[in-house]
Amino acid sequence: MSATIKDIAREAGVSIATVSRTLNEEDGVGPVTREKVLAISRRLHYFPNLQARSLVAQKPQALGIVIPRTSDFAFSNPYYGEILKGIEKKTRESGQFLVFSFSGEESYARMVQHGLASGVIVLANRMDDPRVDEAWKMGVPLVLIPGNPRLPRIPSVDVDNLNGTIQAVDHLAGLGHRRMAFLNGPADSKYSVERTVGFRRGLKKKGLPFRKEMVLESDFTEQGGYEGMKQFLSLSPPPTAVIVINDFSAMGALRAAKERGYRIPKDISLVGFGDVPFSSMTDPPLTTVREPFQEMGQEAAGMLLKIVHGKKLPSRHPVLPVELAIRESTAPPGKKGRKA
Repeated sequence: MSATIKDIAREAGVSIATVSRTLNEEDGVGPVTREKVLAISRRLHYFPNLQARSLVAQKPQALGIVIPRTSDFAFSNPYYGEILKGIEKKTRESGQFLVFSFSGEESYARMVQHGLASGVIVLANRMDDPRVDEAWKMGVPLVLIPGNPRLPRIPSVDVDNLNGTIQAVDHLAGLGHRRMAFLNGPADSKYSVERTVGFRRGLKKKGLPFRKEMVLESDFTEQGGYEGMKQFLSLSPPPTAVIVINDFSAMGALRAAKERGYRIPKDISLVGFGDVPFSSMTDPPLTTVREPFQEMGQEAAGMLLKIVHGKKLPSRHPVLPVELAIRESTAPPGKKGRKA
């Protein structure tokens, strides 16, 4: 027979009410007790009666995930997978399911309207996407990753894009680079906007000029990184270092440099953003700004659960810190240029 909350309460030495508050993400349970109850529930393979809970709560025991990109792109880009790990961990502890929706023209409110989910997390939303504001005005519980500066009333989770990019510029300037380029993402992405500001501030901090030709717009894809790097390498002279909007695009930039005969990092240094799992396995291993992806997912899921249950959020727009992971794709600028 399946374990019950009575079994968990008996083994944890707490009341059934305490177990119930813990599993329903309610206040009034200490952190030690909460972790003890969750650990026992996992070990006993406790599965709540979601149908019964949904009837009592009059809302589905599931959270919606909207990724406004194709499923092919989302499954190939590790950015999404790492965030989803954090979301899944938090929802599993809370006895929730996940419902997914990828690119399409349907409203973001659809999953809630159809009774499939009690709230929605939107990943990598565009700042000009009207469906986000539309869903919020319809009363749909929402959390955005990243936030939308045009819609400050909607809760969100972000990383410190400004400081992360400044750290990358500081690192390259410290190695002696003076001619740096930035391969950006789409202009309608908050990541692109904030990291461009960070790039400019980083250059100004080091007394280096900003050159328009040293910033290109891309599309977050590996192919976009490949094409962008080819454009940078066609400049005369080309940059000695390139910062790329994410690690996925940095893979394409690395491929383009090698095809053109440039040695990384002897001829050109490369910095990514994200520190997804494969970043340390490239040739050479990629220097990158490490983002706490799984923590972002857990934070967003926890916030959405609080909103769904009518609880006050400690912070509506948490910004998580980042750090530079220095590996072998950056070095002082070379003097001999690319191989013949």
